Amino acid sequence: MADRAIPVIVGVADVVNRSRDIKDGIEPMQLMLQAIRLAAEDTRLPAPELQKLLSSVDSIDIVRPWTWPYDDLPGLLAENLEARCSHSSITDHGGNQPAKILDDAARRISLRQSTVAVITGGEALASSKQLKLQICCII
Repeated sequence: MADRAIPVIVGVADVVNRSRDIKDGIEPMQLMLQAIRLAAEDTRLPAPELQKLLSSVDSIDIVRPWTWPYDDLPGLLAENLEARCSHSSITDHGGNQPAKILDDAARRISLRQSTVAVITGGEALASSKQLKLQICCII
């Protein structure tokens, strides 16, 4: 066991956008990026170290959003974070997925297969509903 690392959660964040105004709509990827950056700030690292932490991300796991399709959401997040990931995944839909990907990321860290992992998810339900209302009004 001595050769195993101990996984530690160093930052967490939650972003909620309940605005009903279509101009305030935010797609899931942007919500995730906001949450990831806020989680990095939650570490309380000095500003110069924050970008270093984000660019050190080598694992991204995402709970699949219902409201917005992406061809390569983990790749888009990695690109925005200027990170090079050796592991990325996007889950199937299911309520157990956040716990599962947290467990998987912790296991990779303990086995030294990863050093900095991001676990995220995001939905744009309010924005999506408002967009549908706008479309219905236009038709």
